[in-house]
Amino acid sequence: MPFIVLCLCFIIIFSPLPSSAKTLILDGDLESRIKMSQQISFDVQQGVKTLTFKFALPTEFSNKATSQGIDGLNIKFTPEPASVVDDIDKFGNRFKKVKWENLKQSVNITISFEARIKAELRSMDSSSPFPLLGVSSEDAVFLRPTQMVQSGNEEIIALSMRLTRNARTVHEAVNSILNWVSDNVKYTYNPPQYDAIHTMKTGKGNCQNFAHLSIALLRAAGIPARIVGGISLQRKWKVPVENGYLVQDMGQGGHAWMEIFFPDLGWLSYDPQQSRQFTSTRHIKQTHGLDSKDINDSWSASPYLPAYSEDIEAVFNSDKVNIKLRASKSAPISYIMSNNITAKAMPEKPTPPISKPKPPAKPPAKKKGLVEFGNMEFPTLVDAYQTVGSVATRILDKETAEHVTSLYVYAQAFTVTDTMGVQGVSLAMHKFGGDGTLYIDLISDDNGKPGLPGKSFGVKSLFVSLENIRKMPGYYWVNFVFAKGNEPLPVLKPGKYWIILRHSGEAIVNWFYIPGNPYGDSDDTRSTVKGYQWEDLLNYDFVFKVRGRVQ
Repeated sequence: MPFIVLCLCFIIIFSPLPSSAKTLILDGDLESRIKMSQQISFDVQQGVKTLTFKFALPTEFSNKATSQGIDGLNIKFTPEPASVVDDIDKFGNRFKKVKWENLKQSVNITISFEARIKAELRSMDSSSPFPLLGVSSEDAVFLRPTQMVQSGNEEIIALSMRLTRNARTVHEAVNSILNWVSDNVKYTYNPPQYDAIHTMKTGKGNCQNFAHLSIALLRAAGIPARIVGGISLQRKWKVPVENGYLVQDMGQGGHAWMEIFFPDLGWLSYDPQQSRQFTSTRHIKQTHGLDSKDINDSWSASPYLPAYSEDIEAVFNSDKVNIKLRASKSAPISYIMSNNITAKAMPEKPTPPISKPKPPAKPPAKKKGLVEFGNMEFPTLVDAYQTVGSVATRILDKETAEHVTSLYVYAQAFTVTDTMGVQGVSLAMHKFGGDGTLYIDLISDDNGKPGLPGKSFGVKSLFVSLENIRKMPGYYWVNFVFAKGNEPLPVLKPGKYWIILRHSGEAIVNWFYIPGNPYGDSDDTRSTVKGYQWEDLLNYDFVFKVRGRVQ
């Protein structure tokens, strides 16, 4: 997380925690023991002459903040393969290469193990100056450009130089680059490309794009960085903030993050979307390499590629989260977790911020007539793999959705700038079953939270019966309206409002979300277990759209 060098000895000023703080400096420990089961299937509909599958195994590792141990690794194949070969690549990653011949039935693979993961968020001291000198040949491997990480590209080099022009320490250079990526890349699903240049030019991508662009900018600055492949787990953990908690959550499945080299600290774990100098006990590392081609599972088959599917189950046998908030900083825009790191540096001249400001939440156009706005981009289905000819590669991406008919109540904010009559709100959802109804409360904002009923502006949508929502694969719009026929529309005056999803009966519904804050700022999604306190901030934006008529 970005600490600012103010003098020769890198003095850190701890200030009160304003509500606008985005980087949270933490102290404490996370420690978990997790029983993992990874189910992989290939759906063989017709005979397959050959199927070859290369997949990564979980690894053991330890660095200054994060460690991982693996016990009881067991792999079962149905049917039995013709051959199984253990493979260790040039980076020390462990893979299995498995081959089946003359298949007449579907293939099932079960990988089970227990992961012991610990993150120690303690203060670190670094004396690594920038530009970085004296990198060993072993670590300098991770300065090489690749097809996905184009660190030798002129535009990448120019941007990296601009971002690090005033850095005096490696820590400063790393934070400047990662703050820019966080503020300028929007998370999206099923991107057409995963490389650094595409990510820089479009400002969009998934976890692979975030990692590739971050690594390219770091390597262009002479800082070794490598991509990490593994599994993320959908097990929430909370960080204390002012008047509540920040809830850390992510989808369960394949995930990419990174490690960055400091000469005096070694390799440190970073998740460009969530944390710095450590990763949580919700990250299980499998592999690392120059880019995602080194870390992904892949397979080939003849005469056709059978459909691939994966299901991951995680049971936390123990889970200790002992975290305290030590300080906060105002960058980047989205919330990021970090431990405290100090570094010695020469005095620097104050410069204006490098990260360009994030655009505000998209309001209705300033003209009369029908308008539609919101966080509207989402995939009907999340791709599990990518095929090129007869070869397929696993995509490190997964569904992200919240079970919103649980004990918690969830709310998403939006802003209007012109008086409008609201016709309806649509949410990207998936119905699993149950009975009852869904409906929406639109409540005006009260100091950054939904206002109290009866004391704030509020309007309720018409009820939507679960029977009237088709059960389909993936996610789709569920529409809520606020008036029947020719009834007058409720009017929203300029301001901030909250969409609160409510239900009756035993509805079982998920609401899709996008990691990070692609729509508004990092205080625009909240939840509460008590119904009115809205004590939890969430690290994502729900998918929604608002329709109305500007008056």
